[in-house]
Amino acid sequence: MSDTPLRVLLVEDSPLDAELVSIGLADEGFHFTLTRVETEAEYRAQLAGHPDIVLSDWRLPRFSGLAALNILRETGLRLPFVIVSGSIGEEMAVDALHAGADDYVLKDRLARLGAAVRRALADHRQRAERARADAELRLAATVFESIGEGLMVTDPSGTILAVNRAFEEITGYSEAEAIGGNPRMLKSGRHDAAFYRLMWTTINATGRWRGELWNRRKNGGVYPEWLTVNVVKGPDDKVLHYVAVFRDVGDVKQAQAQIDYLAHHDALTGLPNRILLHDRIDQALRRARAEATPVAVLILDLDSFGAVNDALGPALGDEMLWEVGRRIGEQLGSRDSVARLGSDEFAVVLDDPAQVVSVARALQERVAAPVELDERQVVVTGSIGISLFPDDASDAGQLISHAETALRQAKTQGRESIGFFEAGLARAFEERLALESLLRGAAGRGELIVQYQPQISLANGTLIGAEALVRWRHPELGVVPPAVFVPLAEEIGVIGDIGAWVLRAACRQVASWDAAGFHLPHVAVNLSAQQLDRPDLADSVRAVLLDVGLAPERLALELTESVAMRGTVEAAAALSALREIGVGLAMDDFGTGQSWWDQLRRIPLDCVKIDISFVAAIGTDKASEEAIRAMVVFARNLGLQTVAEGVEQQSQAEFLREAGCDVGQGYLFDRPLYPDDLLAAYRHGAVGRGTGKR
Repeated sequence: MSDTPLRVLLVEDSPLDAELVSIGLADEGFHFTLTRVETEAEYRAQLAGHPDIVLSDWRLPRFSGLAALNILRETGLRLPFVIVSGSIGEEMAVDALHAGADDYVLKDRLARLGAAVRRALADHRQRAERARADAELRLAATVFESIGEGLMVTDPSGTILAVNRAFEEITGYSEAEAIGGNPRMLKSGRHDAAFYRLMWTTINATGRWRGELWNRRKNGGVYPEWLTVNVVKGPDDKVLHYVAVFRDVGDVKQAQAQIDYLAHHDALTGLPNRILLHDRIDQALRRARAEATPVAVLILDLDSFGAVNDALGPALGDEMLWEVGRRIGEQLGSRDSVARLGSDEFAVVLDDPAQVVSVARALQERVAAPVELDERQVVVTGSIGISLFPDDASDAGQLISHAETALRQAKTQGRESIGFFEAGLARAFEERLALESLLRGAAGRGELIVQYQPQISLANGTLIGAEALVRWRHPELGVVPPAVFVPLAEEIGVIGDIGAWVLRAACRQVASWDAAGFHLPHVAVNLSAQQLDRPDLADSVRAVLLDVGLAPERLALELTESVAMRGTVEAAAALSALREIGVGLAMDDFGTGQSWWDQLRRIPLDCVKIDISFVAAIGTDKASEEAIRAMVVFARNLGLQTVAEGVEQQSQAEFLREAGCDVGQGYLFDRPLYPDDLLAAYRHGAVGRGTGKR
């Protein structure tokens, strides 16, 4: 909201009633100044100061609301006018509305005052916008009519249908002589057939041609012209007309474009304005009602943009706003819309708001990316308010208003906040945002820990390695389950950073055990898709190994089947680079996806991990048992080791051993252990005994 107080001119003879009006406005949250007058002279004097709104009693001892309304109209001031009276009748109130009043409020019903004032101010702003747009349209039309460019319109066959006065003046042909003729009558003979073939090929392919052309006047004189030919098509994409404009075609096209632009678009960013936004929302609502789908309206306001604008200056501030509008538009789908509502306020209409939370966060991240202005890196953030159809409102105006209310509520929580109009959704989302905020700094605060689950040889029961498993232990939330924070970390884009932290922590731990005289053959660390997509992955892994002094063969990186089988060039290159370093590569969750022999053999793997779902079904599902046998044979044929996850029963271990599986991992052998616990349990060669209680 603006820091400038609303200037209220109150025509009222009763100080008590004036005080009640002032209290009513204050209760409604208005920031205002109020000036009370009783006489015509006082009223006229205050009107000269151009107040923002007039509130007037209807009957006064020396004045009247009708007189005040007439004087306002006589002065030509277009101010919102609301009657606040205790004596006006319904019929008289209707007459007053017809005479130009915006609304009326009875003094015994002042609870309506706030809504009436807001509506009157909004109507006034819309009228002012329409008036400005109409004036600009009239100006553009006048400019178009007075330009000196020649104009010619033909039908698809080339018959001239219309020309303007400038055409007559330039060519020497009268309107009567030109209509019904063909543009060939203007040919100068300076261009060959190939020139015209290329021109028409371009017109038919692109719908437009622009270039320099020599034509001949009626008197035989040859002259150059800068010509633009445009194709006009109907809804069925068939050609209706060809329009040729010559001489100053750039100015003409600009004037034509201004007709729509001035009325419906923001002059700075070129985005739709509030008027066009209403139309876009109405269109989305019509589709939503027909398809029984929701619609979301998001209002994004830049945090503390005023201070940024003051520091940069108006020119660079405008450049920043233009860039923000461009970024928002790039982030949206083809059926979504973006508009600029005010100086630093943008609106977004989501045709399918199923992912509104993700979209809102993505918009904030896109806006917050640094912008280079005048050789400076400038960052602005944005807060967002969200309203939903049909839950929160049923029309465009209400959706925008409720989204703005949600925005105001969100901004009370600080920068880059997001708020829903509906309280229940807002609470749930606030909880998610809080968890997200805590997760972003978890590693830096030392809240992430790594446990190690032993991997046991099924052939002889010896410890052959351990898998590093990250845990989040928050001082207030306690231990947050991986099933909660890992998907969240993937969604907000920090899983790569967490994975890199775990990799370094696990390598350091193995080196620490070495120093303590305990040799763990290898440690397995999970590799996320975000890490695999990083071009410097292999270099960063090599750097960690060199830093801690760990041999590459003692590190195995595990990636899920879906990540491994993406088949991108970047992923294949990253895996090959890791293999060249000498680290092991394992496929996790094997058997749950769509891995094919031909694809799998192209990936430089060392090991596959049989998914826990197959292991859990041993003894109860013959199909799962056969699948395990097939996977073991499949892996052996490719020279790969097999590891079974989730082994909890002795019967499962025996089946896996008989099937030829190499390694078991699960509570039968041991749960995930803290480093000191693993050292104590295994430094003398002990193995898990199947209790799951170590």
